Amino acid sequence: MAQQSLYRRYRSQRFAELRGQDHVVRALRHAVASGTEGHGYLFSGPRGCGKTSTARILAKALNCTNLSDGEPCGVCDSCKAIEAGQSYDLFELDAASNNGVDAMRELIGRTAVGSPGRTKVYILDEVHMLSTAASNALLKTLEEPPEHVVFVLATTDPQKVLPTIRSRTQHFEFSLLAAEELTELVNWVIADAGLDVPPEAVAQVVRLGRGSARDTLSALDRVVASGGVVESNEPVLELAEAIADKDTGRAMAAVDIAIGLGIEPRSIGETLLATLRDAFLVAVGAETPHLTDDDRARAKALSSRLGTASITRALELIGSALVDLRQASSPRVPIEVAVIRLASPTADVSVEALLERIERLERAAASGGVVALAPAVIDPMVAATVSDADDEPEPISVPAGRGAAAAARAQLAERRPESTKSAPPSVPPRRATAPAPPLAPVAAPTPPPAVSPDPEPGTPASTAAPAPAPAPAAPTPVVGELSVDGVTAALSEVAAQLRPVAKAVYREVAVRSVDGDRIVLALPHASLVEKAEAARSDVEARLATALGRPLTVAFEGAAPAPASSPAAVPEQEPEHHIEEHVDVSQLTDADVSTSGADKLARAFPGSIIVDKENGTS
Repeated sequence: MAQQSLYRRYRSQRFAELRGQDHVVRALRHAVASGTEGHGYLFSGPRGCGKTSTARILAKALNCTNLSDGEPCGVCDSCKAIEAGQSYDLFELDAASNNGVDAMRELIGRTAVGSPGRTKVYILDEVHMLSTAASNALLKTLEEPPEHVVFVLATTDPQKVLPTIRSRTQHFEFSLLAAEELTELVNWVIADAGLDVPPEAVAQVVRLGRGSARDTLSALDRVVASGGVVESNEPVLELAEAIADKDTGRAMAAVDIAIGLGIEPRSIGETLLATLRDAFLVAVGAETPHLTDDDRARAKALSSRLGTASITRALELIGSALVDLRQASSPRVPIEVAVIRLASPTADVSVEALLERIERLERAAASGGVVALAPAVIDPMVAATVSDADDEPEPISVPAGRGAAAAARAQLAERRPESTKSAPPSVPPRRATAPAPPLAPVAAPTPPPAVSPDPEPGTPASTAAPAPAPAPAAPTPVVGELSVDGVTAALSEVAAQLRPVAKAVYREVAVRSVDGDRIVLALPHASLVEKAEAARSDVEARLATALGRPLTVAFEGAAPAPASSPAAVPEQEPEHHIEEHVDVSQLTDADVSTSGADKLARAFPGSIIVDKENGTS
């Protein structure tokens, strides 16, 4: 016969033997002693915390013949029968495997039958697994059961139980046991059973139990069966340390070692998730009664190295990886991807990753230390800058994150010599979004071609295509009186910075006059004045910045004619009046020989034209 497991052998048989559930024990003992027990109870809580054991003890107390202050004696026939599982006063049903309406109707039919004891107790384990029809079938009997019947419903997920069922029961919530409580339980079981277990194994057993008495005793069973060999979770602890040190190689080696030892990827993720959760609880100052002193110290050290933002992001990534494991072709891939993103700052450019790097810098600055952050990953073709032979190149400054490679490539294109550019000389290269430093100083701004299309006399003609103009330098404030040429040059630069519609309008304007701080602009068409007026405030602000003084802009409907034209264009185009009476025969190419009726007849062959006024056709 197989040896009985420790969690069954040391199952609580009296209220006094229950550990960590004092609030439940106190309420049930008082209700039994005073005869005020309810007809329905709902016990909820994590697995292995004593829900079913408490329900059995309650059944003993309700049928014990030697009850003492609400505590069953454990020696009477009723108590022994219930403990041996042979009592007619106790009926247990696993709702997870008997969740249909037929099983519930059979249970309800049993309630009408009496039993030898005073109270017949029905225990429904995992009641949240009942179907909707089965739950509805239970409702009426649960609300008004026979006087000799008490229902005890147990569940690990009370939110899935119908609200109508919860409202008809007294709800007691069970909690996990503290590490000190479990350590005391393990030491007592070892002493009582005469087990040969090394002292260092006790802390390991408590750690594996994680607050559950049943899981703790099961872990103790494994230690005893293996001859006192402690299960090692060193690979997972090493994985957490590697993530804290941002060492990708160590992290991947730890995952590989753990899998090589036979630990499933899901188990690796769950253990790492639990370890990070403990560190998070310590970081925010929450109570951690489920941790031993050594585990609490380890979690505190890990939290101080990672920081709250890093731990939060790690919890999210590992949790998502565990969800992805359900559909992954290779279970280890989601875990490894999450580990790489956590251990390598440059492998993730999400907002959360950037916030983590910022927090590390803040913590380093607060402690007076220095954190060397790896640069963002940039395309290899922009890894090196091209410099002149005499001048030392300026460093590339681009924001980290998405678009870093494109921004760096644009800056390198600006600084690359003309001979090394891939585009032919006649094709100007694409400019960077941000203006690059000027390649040569600009003596004076040149009016745009639209205002002065012909080159000035004496200017030598260039046989080669013109080289692309350098990016405009920052405007220098003008001191003294403003000139038309200076305002024209500044307006050309300002127009290039406007929005598309405003840019198109202000490229067509001409500076008519400058009177102090008042600038009069002329437009080629009066219809453009409204669109120019919409961007006037923006243009005034940019001109004031460029010229170093506040300015006022006014508009006129038409631009002045070029100097080379024979006659100046008047300020306002004259209106064209159409004569009221025009002789068609005087018009050029007018066909007056053919009437309109003849044209219609030719256009529609075979038609008959009817004159309604004269009645002819």
